[in-house]
Amino acid sequence: MSAPSEISHRAAELRSQLHRHNRLYYTDAKPEITDQAFDSLLRELQALEAQYPDLVVADSPTQRVGGEPIEGFVTAAHSSPMLSIDNTYSFEELQAWYNRTAKSFADTQTIDSNAGSLFPSADAVTCEARLILEPKIDGVALALRYEKGHLVQALTRGDGQKGDDITQNVKTVAAIPLQLETREATPPDFLEARGEIYMPRAAFVELNRQREADGLDLFANPRNLTAGTLKQKDPRKVASGLRYYAHGRGEIPPSFAATHGQFLEQVRRLGLPTNPHTRIVSSLKEAWRFISEFEQTRHTLDYATDGVVLKLNDYIQQDRLGHTSKSPRWCIAYKFAAEQAHTTLLAIEWQVGKTGKLTPRATMEPVPLAGTTVTHASLHNFGEVLRKDLRIGDKVVVEKAGEIIPQVLHPLPEHRPADAPRPHAPDRCPRCDTAVQIENDSRRLQEFEVYQRKVEREKTKAEKENRSPAAIPPPEPIGPLDETARYCPNPDCPAQFRERLTHFAGRHQMDIDVLGEKTIHQLADAGLIHTLGDIFRLHEKREELLALERMADKKVDNLIQGIEDAKPRGLARVLAGLTIRHVGRNSARLFAQAFGSLESLTDANLEDLHSLEDIGPITAQSLHDFLHSDAGRHVIEELKQAGVDLTEPRAPSDSSPLSSPFQNQTIVLTGTLEHFTRDELKTKLESLGAKVTGSVSAKTHLLIAGESAGSKLAKAKTLGIKIWDENQLLQNLPG
Repeated sequence: MSAPSEISHRAAELRSQLHRHNRLYYTDAKPEITDQAFDSLLRELQALEAQYPDLVVADSPTQRVGGEPIEGFVTAAHSSPMLSIDNTYSFEELQAWYNRTAKSFADTQTIDSNAGSLFPSADAVTCEARLILEPKIDGVALALRYEKGHLVQALTRGDGQKGDDITQNVKTVAAIPLQLETREATPPDFLEARGEIYMPRAAFVELNRQREADGLDLFANPRNLTAGTLKQKDPRKVASGLRYYAHGRGEIPPSFAATHGQFLEQVRRLGLPTNPHTRIVSSLKEAWRFISEFEQTRHTLDYATDGVVLKLNDYIQQDRLGHTSKSPRWCIAYKFAAEQAHTTLLAIEWQVGKTGKLTPRATMEPVPLAGTTVTHASLHNFGEVLRKDLRIGDKVVVEKAGEIIPQVLHPLPEHRPADAPRPHAPDRCPRCDTAVQIENDSRRLQEFEVYQRKVEREKTKAEKENRSPAAIPPPEPIGPLDETARYCPNPDCPAQFRERLTHFAGRHQMDIDVLGEKTIHQLADAGLIHTLGDIFRLHEKREELLALERMADKKVDNLIQGIEDAKPRGLARVLAGLTIRHVGRNSARLFAQAFGSLESLTDANLEDLHSLEDIGPITAQSLHDFLHSDAGRHVIEELKQAGVDLTEPRAPSDSSPLSSPFQNQTIVLTGTLEHFTRDELKTKLESLGAKVTGSVSAKTHLLIAGESAGSKLAKAKTLGIKIWDENQLLQNLPG
C-alpha cells in the first residue's frame, strides 16, 4: 500500500530532521534536542515506515546507526558492526523488551511471571545469572584493538560499519593502557574491547567555568567535550583528564569468555578499566531494584550517567538473538528522565567574554537539583530569551543537561507577577561602551539569499519571454527571535584585550614569539599596553620595561627586536591577527592577495568583497563592518603609524604572466621537509595561488610528501592523486 502524499511529506520531514540532529550530535557535537525528543522523532518515523514500507529508503535514519566519520581522519572498517542501543524510558517498556526476549527462547525456556526470573536454558553455557547491568555513561563509544598485548588501533563508532582511526590521540589518554598487563593473565593474540571514553565531572565543570568566564559557548554535556577533544588533529592537545571503561566485546578469541561477566573480568585482569558498578542479576525484579538504587546514587559518581544498560549475560544467547540493522536485540538501555526543579528568575546579567561575545546569564533563587545547588544558568543568546518569553520575576523550570549543566527550560506563565518586566539586551558593550554587532540565524539569512536568486532567475526568464516577472513571496522578515549572538567589535575592549593580544602575537599571525601570554599579562598589569598599537611603541619605554621583574637587558632587547621583526609580516597576517569575526587565516589571505593593500580593501564595497571565491556574505559583511567602524579605523591607524606593513603581493590570475603550476590547485602537505617548515611552505604555495588543505580527498590535485609520510600518502595513492617529493617541488617553485 502506497503512502498518502501527506504521510510521505511527513516521513521526508522526519528523515531530514533526524539526519540534521544526528550530525549535530555525533559529528558537530552540538546537540539541540534531548535524547528523548530524538527518540520520539525516530519512533514516529519507524511507525510510518512499518505501516507504509514504500517509505523506507536506504539512507533513512532507521536504517543506520548514526554519526559520520570526522573529516580529516583515516577511516577503517569495524571487525563487526558497532551498533547503538535501543532506549526505553519506563518500567512498562522495559518489561515489554524482557518479555520479547523471553519469547525468543520459548521453545526451550520459560519465564516465571511472579518471580520475574529469566528463563533457564538447557543448552546455554552455564552461568550464575542471566542479566548483566552497567551504568550508561555520557561519553563517546570507542573500540580498542590489541594484538599480542599491544594497542594497535582505536576507532570511533563512526557510521557503525567504519569509524575514524584516532589511535595517536588515544595513546595520550593515561587511562588506556598501551600494553596489556601480564601479571594476572596472558594476553591473547588479538583482543578488541569496546567501551566508553569520557570526561570526569570535576574536569568538565572546571573547563565550562573557564569558558563561561571567557564568554564562550558552554559544552552541553561531557560527551560533547569528549567528542571535541578527540577530534584534535594534534594529539598533544587531547584532554589529559579523559577516562575509559570497557563494556563490550568486538573481535575476541572463541575461548576468551563465554559470558559478558567473564569478558569484563578477563579484560580487567589485563589492565583495561571496567565499571565497578556493574551488577549481575537473575530477574527483572532484581534489575529494577538496582536501577532504582542507582538513580539515587549516580550523582555521587565522578562521571555523568543518563541510564542503565541491561544485557543478556550469556554470549550464546546474545548470538542467537542477533541484531537488527541498527541495534542488538539482546540489550536495551533504560534512560532516566532529567531532573527538574522550579525556582524564581531574579535577574538576567550580560557577560563579555574574551572573544567579545555578550552572553546573558540567569540569576535565580538557589534551588537543589541533581546533587548540587543551582543559582546561575547560561541563556546563550537574546533570541533564546525572547523565544522562551522569560520575564524577570518568573517562576521557571530548571533542568540539568547531561546531569551537570543547568538550563532554564521555560517559564510558568500562570505564576507570573502582573508587573514582571521584559528583559532588554544591551545595544552597547557593558565594558567599553562600543556599539554591539548582532548576528542572526545563518539558516534564515540563507533563505533570503535563495529568495534573491529566485527573483533574479524569474526576472531573467521574464525578460526573455517578454513578460512581467511573476511575484515570488519573500520569506518572513528576520526579527529579534532570529538573533543568535551579540558581539563587541572593539579590539581594545578591556574584557577581551589580553586574549586578543595573545592571538595577534601568535605563531600563525604576527609571530612575535617573545610576546607570550605571561609577558602580555605582565605588561598589561604594569599599564604599559592598553591597545594593539602600544606593542609597537614599547621601544619608547625601555626604562619601564627594565624595571619589571625578570626583565634584564637581553630580554628587553629580544622583545623589542621581535616586535620590530613582526612589522613586515604583511596584510594577511595582520588581518588574521585582528580577531575579526569570521575572518580566519584562509579568508584573511584571500582578501589580502585579492586586493593587495588595506587601502584597496577599505575602498572596496560589500559586493567586491563577497565576489571572491570561497568568501561568504557573512565573512564579507564582518570585514566590511570592521574596516568602517570607529574601533577598526582606530586600531588600523595605530598600526599604520607604527610602520606595520599593510600590503600583500597580489595573487597571480589565470592569465597573468606570473601564473604558476600551483595556481588554483588544492594541495596537501605531509611528512618532514628539508628546506621548509610546513607553515613556510604553506604560505609560499598560497602566495602562488594554491589552496593548501589538511586532508586528502577526491578534490586534492597534488600531494607533496616529505620524509616519513604516512596515511595521507597511502590515501593519495589509492585515489590516484599526483604526488611530488621535495626535489620535484623545488624544480617547480619560481626563483
